Amino acid sequence: MPKLRLLFCLLVLLAACKPKEQKPEDQHVHEPTLLYGLVVDSLEVKQQEVQKGDNLSLILNRHGLSGQAVQQVVDASQGIFDVRALRAGQAYTTISDTSRLRYWIYEKDLVSYFIFDFTDSLPKVQRFDRPIETQVRSLGGVINSSLFKTVLDAGATQELAVRLAGVFDWTVDFFSIQKGDFFRVVYEEKTVEGKPYGTGKIIAAEFFHRNKSYYAILWENGKANQYYNEKGESMRKRYLKAPLEYSRISSNFSSSRLHPVLKTRRPHLGVDYAAPTGTPIRAIGDGVVLEAGYRGGNGNFVKLKHSKNHATGYLHMSRIAPGVRSGARVSQGQVIGYVGSTGLSTGPHLCFRFWENGVQVNPNRIQTPPADPLPQKDRAAYNAHRDSVMVLLNKVELPATE
Repeated sequence: MPKLRLLFCLLVLLAACKPKEQKPEDQHVHEPTLLYGLVVDSLEVKQQEVQKGDNLSLILNRHGLSGQAVQQVVDASQGIFDVRALRAGQAYTTISDTSRLRYWIYEKDLVSYFIFDFTDSLPKVQRFDRPIETQVRSLGGVINSSLFKTVLDAGATQELAVRLAGVFDWTVDFFSIQKGDFFRVVYEEKTVEGKPYGTGKIIAAEFFHRNKSYYAILWENGKANQYYNEKGESMRKRYLKAPLEYSRISSNFSSSRLHPVLKTRRPHLGVDYAAPTGTPIRAIGDGVVLEAGYRGGNGNFVKLKHSKNHATGYLHMSRIAPGVRSGARVSQGQVIGYVGSTGLSTGPHLCFRFWENGVQVNPNRIQTPPADPLPQKDRAAYNAHRDSVMVLLNKVELPATE
């Protein structure tokens, strides 16, 4: 009996001394370090920029590749990467071991990058695109000086300001907006890995100007994306509100104005837009060029015929755009010239003129019909869409003003 008891104690002692089997969760698993999807453990990683005067050959030569190897890279890049497209300031990354370059990665932009793989006997070149994420954002602002400054001060981009102005290009005269005018906008913001990548579509917007709200709602019908107001009327009209995108009115239409050069009172049958030399001038509507050239006090001058009743004139240009000549057709928004100070002029500006039935009239008083309205078959669907986005617009809060 004592022997059995001794044997039992030995068995218990041995069991206690046996090392415990580790569970999988107790084991430490080393996660590999990844960069551009490549395992870079024990490799040297350097991030650099393309320098002025660099080309692909110079860069790869600096990292130990021979002229023959560079030619192989050029051959492998055909149809994938334009080796002439390197731009100074663009980022690139080298991944090397102790003896040679293994990978060279070029960042084309926030989305696209190219991996040059030197791990095999012949190099390989591949393009990769990061996913672009789109989120719906909203913004409201009260105008203090200009639409663009207000949008930028609110933390949005200049791109959003340009798009917003473009939506209301036929409706709101941005040269006469007033302090206290306001806007609300619901739009798409694009990001790549959490970094801003640009502004997408404007889904809906409201612009309050001269005690009236103007609405623009995007309607996508699978063929063409267009903006309509709350009544289903197209935002597009026969003529743009102004021939310049950004400027200020320096002199209005007048029957008696003191001429800044001649110092005599005479009619000023147009509207002057002060703007820097070189600012693009747009045709306010589709038309045919009646005249394009230098014309005395008018300087470089273009006259367009839009219909049997309407014509417009653009004076004092620094230069006329290529292809704009007598008989040529132009489209609405096309650049036909650039702001200057040629002819009788004291500084860079555009004098814009409008003829109705051969008589010069005030361009600011021209009322033009909208383009074709929403098709009747789309009305019910559009109204439902309008109601849903108007709810989003009405929720946009305006910042407090002094």
